[in-house]
Amino acid sequence: MHAPYRAYPDPQTGIVHLYPLIRVRIGKKHAQVGKKHAQASRHFEAMVDSGSSDCIFQESIASAIGIKIESGKKEVRNGIGGPQDVWIHPIQLYVGMTDIIEINAAFAKTLPMAGLLGRIGFFEHFKITFDPSSDPPGLEIERIHKT
Repeated sequence: MHAPYRAYPDPQTGIVHLYPLIRVRIGKKHAQVGKKHAQASRHFEAMVDSGSSDCIFQESIASAIGIKIESGKKEVRNGIGGPQDVWIHPIQLYVGMTDIIEINAAFAKTLPMAGLLGRIGFFEHFKITFDPSSDPPGLEIERIHKT
């Protein structure tokens, strides 16, 4: 899957910044045996972020699929903004048209974007190639099927 970078101009400088964003959905993982798919969120853009250890999403997305974040396991994550409380929940991550991955994701009360797709939960399931020289500039995502 090729995903072109999203361009966002900086209103103060006029410089256009390119971001590796892809459209995903998440679903609350069902505990019921035999139930394959959860009710999923609407599509939203999440940043593919090799600097993030985990997949982290906004609390509002969790609420939309019936997850009360504080019922999860509380942990602390350190990022550019400093330490932040997150709550871990099992979810289904929907990537592209066919890939559904069961992961443990972190949810935060404050996050400057809808989601970050990090090394644990995302990079371990996909080969990602960042290519600013492609036309259009973007990233290639290829599913890795581990046995």
